[in-house]
Order: sequence, then C-alpha cells, then structure tokens
Amino acid sequence: MEPQEERETQVAAWLKKIFGDHPIPQYEVNPRTTEILHHLSERNRVRDRDVYLVIEDLKQKASEYESEGMSRKQSCICLQKGPKLIIVVRTWTF
Repeated sequence: MEPQEERETQVAAWLKKIFGDHPIPQYEVNPRTTEILHHLSERNRVRDRDVYLVIEDLKQKASEYESEGMSRKQSCICLQKGPKLIIVVRTWTF
C-alpha cells in the first residue's frame, strides 16, 4: 500500500473510532485533508496514551494510599474546658 493510501486508511479507522456509532461527517479526501487528519489522529493517540498513563499512576497512588491508611491507626482525644473551648488532639501510630 502506498503511504498516501495507508494514511487514508489510518485516518478512516481513527474517525470510525472517534465517532463510534455516529456517522462520520463527509470530508474531501485529498492529500491535504488526509495529512491534516493524520496529524490530528497522531496527536490524539499521543494524548490518549498520556492520559492513560496519568490514570494508571493515579490508580496506583490511590491503592498505595489506601493500603497505607489501613495500617495507620488514628486516635482522637477531645478535651472540653468550659462551655466553649474544645481541644482536639489527634495522634497517628504506624
């Protein structure tokens, strides 16, 4: 397959992925539009990869924080002096 035809195929596949069940808007297939859409598809692919990595990193951090939280014990000491003064002291043990 020639590079131009290959790019047209890649662009068509990307548009199908983006629009899903909705119809793909009509556009003039020529070297310029194909190049523009191919560039957009590549940038979109890179952005999707970056977003995926951020999401996976946040999932891992959330899991780590959750497991860290399970190993900590929090105790709270509340002291009341008079009708308005309340002192709260929190201690953490690991």
